[in-house]
Amino acid sequence: MKTKRRNPSEYEYTRPDDRIATLAGLLLCFITFSFCGPSDPASEYDSSVTELSIPKRSLPYFKGKDLQPVWLETSELKDATALRGISDFKFVNQEGKTVSSSDLRGSLSVVSFFFTRCSGICPTITDHLKTVQEECAKDGKVRMFSFSVTPDLDSPEELRRYAQRRGIRQKSWNLLTGPKSGIYKMARESFNADTIAPGERKKGVGPNDFLHSESVYLLDENRRLRGIYNGRSLGSVRELIGDVERLKLESSYIP
Repeated sequence: MKTKRRNPSEYEYTRPDDRIATLAGLLLCFITFSFCGPSDPASEYDSSVTELSIPKRSLPYFKGKDLQPVWLETSELKDATALRGISDFKFVNQEGKTVSSSDLRGSLSVVSFFFTRCSGICPTITDHLKTVQEECAKDGKVRMFSFSVTPDLDSPEELRRYAQRRGIRQKSWNLLTGPKSGIYKMARESFNADTIAPGERKKGVGPNDFLHSESVYLLDENRRLRGIYNGRSLGSVRELIGDVERLKLESSYIP
């Protein structure tokens, strides 16, 4: 039995040029499909999911007992009575001069808490804040205020000696002392700066006991709280320095 031979013209044959054309067509379809999809992946999600991932142009304000950050437009500030800021005070600095809360108005302020006999976190925080003194406080637009939490031990004379040892310039950096009750009240109400837990107070820790936090606070021209930083972390203090420059560009002063 003879096997019928097929004519060569009956065989399927693909030339190299045809294969290249096919691959090019597939690639074109893939590119077209990719670019026809949604240009913004975030548009697939609800705004409540994506809002926190959007960078904010300005620094937040803070409100409530838990210092909740909020972002507000300038037009909203006049009615924002619940925003956190420093409460009224009148204390004495290392030169024996009276410094009050009104002295903070009109300039940016960096606030911290310390005591001269502290051998733990205070020296580290002070050294990091000297970076702020050198880089931000030379032009007079930024002032620094460190409140002693052992004011009964830190007299103006003791504060002056401490400033001399640590290289603190009084012109831009005030070390403050005064009535213990006044300093503690201001620290707790303005910044939640007392880290003693409520449960500890029930065990006999009284209002005259105070454990200051390692936080450093940035206030704007209106004495409102705009940033909270870890004073023990040089990286966090560097972030503060950057935020100082941002606030200098922000026109937020409201008489």
